[in-house]
Amino acid sequence: MQSKDYVPGVSGWKYSDDGSFELNGAAVDDIKPSGPKLVTITAGQWPDCELAANAMERYAFIGTELAKIPVEFRESAEFTTEDFSFDRDGSDYRTTLTYVRQEAPEEALARAEKAKSSGTRVSMVNGVMTITTDGVVRCRIGNLEKPEKPEPFVVVDGVVHVSEASIKDSTIKAKLATQWSLKMQVNEQGQYVAAGVGLGIGSQFLVSADRFSINCMCGGGPVGFGKK
Repeated sequence: MQSKDYVPGVSGWKYSDDGSFELNGAAVDDIKPSGPKLVTITAGQWPDCELAANAMERYAFIGTELAKIPVEFRESAEFTTEDFSFDRDGSDYRTTLTYVRQEAPEEALARAEKAKSSGTRVSMVNGVMTITTDGVVRCRIGNLEKPEKPEPFVVVDGVVHVSEASIKDSTIKAKLATQWSLKMQVNEQGQYVAAGVGLGIGSQFLVSADRFSINCMCGGGPVGFGKK
């Protein structure tokens, strides 16, 4: 069941036997890509202060600008002067040169595609209601009968199947940053030497190396142990 003016994604409404429906609200004059329209093209615009006051200079300027318009469209060329100031106080007069031509096929197609997404559209598909305005999704309402969150796993014939989403949620992707510090002190010769290394771990000090040694400058000489 549908309205007389129903056009998919453009106008009217439609109700399907499966319970889905579509409601469109748009005012489109012409959406057919095969019907080019006449369009007004702005060839140039100039503030009044930039136009020459001398009649001959202005005449030459007008001729130069008209020559830039394709010959087949020059008969439709027009000059208009309008006040563009916010308060319309005459502080921003501009002269505009325009002409009229027919749309190119690609322009007509682009206009038709844009018209398809204009206005407001409400659709219901598979229990999901979507409200779209000018081609942009403004609201989407899900199926109220569907569980808010999918089950993490299901058991079928004694076999546990874990969902892919649950696997992704339980995977640690963050990189563990290495944290360490080096303590320096000045010896009797005024030299800076390493006095300690901290790894930010309170209960353990683990080192993976081919050779490990700890020396103590006690009693005037190195005392300690080393392990290879």
